[in-house]
Amino acid sequence: MEGSKEKIIVFDSYDNTIRANLVKTKLDAYGIPCFLSGENFVNLYPFKNELFSGVSLHVFEVDVERIKEVLEEEADI
Repeated sequence: MEGSKEKIIVFDSYDNTIRANLVKTKLDAYGIPCFLSGENFVNLYPFKNELFSGVSLHVFEVDVERIKEVLEEEADI
């Protein structure tokens, strides 16, 4: 897993699990692999700060441009 194809990055972070799961579900529907982390902490501590960034959406770096396109479609509605 040396190339940037396999590099996983944090694409965005969210204040609540509902919004994070809506974005993840949309990406799943388009066949874009992704996963969330930090969901349980947000439920315990419902605020973002410098120590905890909220629910993080992790994606493959190679998919970033496609993800931006897919999420822009949502904003146009």
